[in-house]
Amino acid sequence: MAGRFEGKRILVTGGGGEIGTAIARRLAGEGGLVILTDVAVGRSEETAQAIRSSGGNAWAFSMDVTSPSSVASALDQAEQATGGPLFGAVTAAGVLKIFDFLDLPKENWDLTMNVNLTGTFLVFQEVGRRMVDTGVKGRIVGISSVSGRGGRPNVVDYAASKAGVISLVRSAALALARYGITVNAVCPGVVDSEMTRKVHQGRAALKGITLEESLASMVSTIPLGRIQTPDDVADVVAFLLSDDAGYMTGQSLNACGGLEMD
Repeated sequence: MAGRFEGKRILVTGGGGEIGTAIARRLAGEGGLVILTDVAVGRSEETAQAIRSSGGNAWAFSMDVTSPSSVASALDQAEQATGGPLFGAVTAAGVLKIFDFLDLPKENWDLTMNVNLTGTFLVFQEVGRRMVDTGVKGRIVGISSVSGRGGRPNVVDYAASKAGVISLVRSAALALARYGITVNAVCPGVVDSEMTRKVHQGRAALKGITLEESLASMVSTIPLGRIQTPDDVADVVAFLLSDDAGYMTGQSLNACGGLEMD
């Protein structure tokens, strides 16, 4: 396993979150040159420093995934700092808030779509262009969600954005296949993260129960019987970036403990 990504430059957006951090550590642990980005670079820089302290290679840059110029600028900085073009990219930047369908404000819908879907599109597009221009037969991986597989009445905008990511992955895979570039996605389930805790705080408030009761109720529906760790997500991302997944493209893999089987 060690060395699968030796010397390969891999971008991870949303590097300040638990999933982004787990992915970055996994890739760096296998020799990757990891570029972490986030709209506020502080937490990404903390992760990069921790990776460097443990002997890995990591850099952190500010990137607003909703801005084409910010995406391009961050990638310019990354290429200059690491001395070459990207081999891979993982889009882990995302937002989520709880609202009942009838109460969802348009501005929250717009924010969620801008970050989760438009942001994924802009990164896919800019990374794809650069891979084509440099002749890199690279790997692109989007973080979607099992929420994108069906209706979610309390996170309508999030579910729609993640369904959009699944569709985007298919279209991008078709567009980039002739260049030898693969595009796939991971659909996590209930991940042990700050975002999940915020979700269940909202759900608990709506139902009049405690956070712990809300989480326990959700975990009880997972066939494997436990909450998902960020490392569980990182495992599948690393597979899709590796040569083992070289003949896979346009796929969205459920990595959710059996919560979703479609």
